[in-house]
Order: sequence, then structure tokens, then C-alpha cells
Amino acid sequence: MDSTDYGIVHRLFSPFRPFRSVMVPAHSPILAASVARFMATQPPPRIIHGFGLWGYVGLRASQELRRQGLSCVPILSSYTTREIELRSKLQSFTSGDPISERLRVWVEHAVVRSISGYERRAYRESRVVLHNYESVGRMIRNQHGPEVACRKIAYAAEPAFRTNAADGIPEPPELAGLEPHTAPLLVSVSRHDPRKGIDVLLRALSRLRAEGVPFRSCLVGEGPLLQSHRRLARELDLGRQVAIPGLVVSSFAYLKRADVFCLPSRFEQSGSLALLEALQAGAAVVASACDGIPEDVRDGVDALLATPNDEVSLAAALRRVLTDPSLRARLAAGASATYAARFSADVFANALASLYAEFGMMP
Repeated sequence: MDSTDYGIVHRLFSPFRPFRSVMVPAHSPILAASVARFMATQPPPRIIHGFGLWGYVGLRASQELRRQGLSCVPILSSYTTREIELRSKLQSFTSGDPISERLRVWVEHAVVRSISGYERRAYRESRVVLHNYESVGRMIRNQHGPEVACRKIAYAAEPAFRTNAADGIPEPPELAGLEPHTAPLLVSVSRHDPRKGIDVLLRALSRLRAEGVPFRSCLVGEGPLLQSHRRLARELDLGRQVAIPGLVVSSFAYLKRADVFCLPSRFEQSGSLALLEALQAGAAVVASACDGIPEDVRDGVDALLATPNDEVSLAAALRRVLTDPSLRARLAAGASATYAARFSADVFANALASLYAEFGMMP
């Protein structure tokens, strides 16, 4: 056990090698038994809060407790379903993406479909399924049935729980090397996977460069398509205007220095924590109007929204914000206001506390 500022972390050994959540059926007997043993020592009320497919573990543990005559409420949080997440990846691959990565996702998708019954039980039998978007709630009900007890709740990103999240972090060296030095800085924080549309962003930036629009750009994040995107940037001759550093220690250090944040996703079922971090950092936002993103930000108020998978639409939105300082300032102010009202640590903590109180967890 490890004590942290947020509680106690229990570590448990499982003999099965992890392969993301597709190993839940193998892990679940071991994990559920351990959770049930611990919860049996705790006074009521008891709540087991699972996440996604791992909610099946919480469901099994709560059922074991009930067999012992002990009350327990299983709750599940979900930002997407594994089958739909992987399906969207398959739909997002382009001809230039590695065949090996497409094959890996295809195999994982096939395995996830074969164990979909475990996920369905977790969603249908949990007392409540929490989600961040109405679009996610509709997706869950469409896949697992209208009887799923969905409820929208506030959500937040990890830097929201740290005051002055970027304090003491020096300027990332990648930024110092970007040219032209006086141009607005555009930052994207994202996994390099096909859903995220980094290739669309690179092609939009190539258009802007050809038009002579001044900008510097840093695309932060790791993922299976990282090398493919670096190669595409070279092919587009983006030169010293674009840096693609891969995994970094603190993405928030880049966002705090950004004039513009871009989220070019083709699909974003689960919502973008990087978008919330950008709102917290006070950057002007340009994002794809896909899935639930228009539920988080409003076009012309705290962001500019572009058509998903459309480099022309994305370039047009970026051109507006990069060439208009007053628009950038207005969107940045709107971003900060939206973060404070909807995505701060206090907003999320209060929403979760109210939910737990509903089930008798807090006074």
C-alpha cells in the first residue's frame, strides 16, 4: 500500500500481462476478490467507483459483498466505450499510416468485441453511469441499451488540482528554436493516433505557410503515429516553424506559453483533457466540432470550431486567430471564464461530492 495526498493506493499482483482493458476478464476474479476483502472491513455506506470496462471488476466486487450480506453501490464513469473507441481509430487511418499499427488496432478491436458482454454487464448493472457529454450518454445507450442509468457530470484535467501548475518549469527548449521568433505560438497536445487528426493539422499549417501567415508551432505528445507525423512534417517542408518533440515532462508548460491551442481531432468521443488544460492556461482555442467538443466550447465565444477532417476549414479558423490579436485576446478571456465556471477542481469535486452524498457517502 502507498499513502498519497488523495488516499491509499493498494497494489495487487496479477499473473496476466496487461494489454489495456482487454485483459479485464482475466484480471477481474483476482481484483474483485481483493476489492471485496478490503471493502468488507469498511463501515457502510460503501461505494465502488469503476472506470469503463474496469467497472466490471467493481460490479463483481459489489456482488460478492452482497452475498456476504453487506450493502454496496457500484458506480461507473465512462467517456466512451472500448469498441467504439477502437472502431473510430480504424475509420481514421490514412493510406500513409503504418500497416502494422492498423493490424494491431484491428486485432484489439476484434478481441474487445469478443468480450463486449463484460462491458455490457458493467454498464447495465451499475447503479449509475457517469459521463461528461450528452453525446457520450447517447452512444452508451445505443450500444448497451436504453436501461443504462446515464448521468452527465462535470469533469476536470489533472492540472486543475495543482495551483500554479507551470510554476518553476523553464521554457521548453523546443520553443526557443522555432522561427520566426516573434510569430504567435500554436501548441497542440495530443496522442499521435489516427483519431486525433495531427496529419490534418500539419497540412493546414502547410497551407498557412504557403500563404505567408506568421506562426510557430509545437505539437506535443507521443503515440504510434509519431514518426509518421514527423516524416509528414519534413515532406511538407515545415522546417523550423514546427517542432514535434514527442513525450514531454509537462505539457502544461507548453500550454501556458501558447497563444493558440489547436485540437484537430477526427473523433473525440471521450472529450479532450488537453482542451480543458488549454482553457485553464488561457490560450485561444481552435478545435474540431466533433462529438461532444461543441458541448465544452462555443464557436466565437471561447473557441473557433472547424469542420472535422477538413484541412481547409481548419486552416481558415487558424488564419483568423493567428492574424487577429484582438480575436485571440477575446477567445483567451472566454477560455479562462469557461474553465472557471465549468472545469475547475472545485466544480468537479463538488459535483462528485453531491453524487456520493446521494448514496449516503458524505453528510
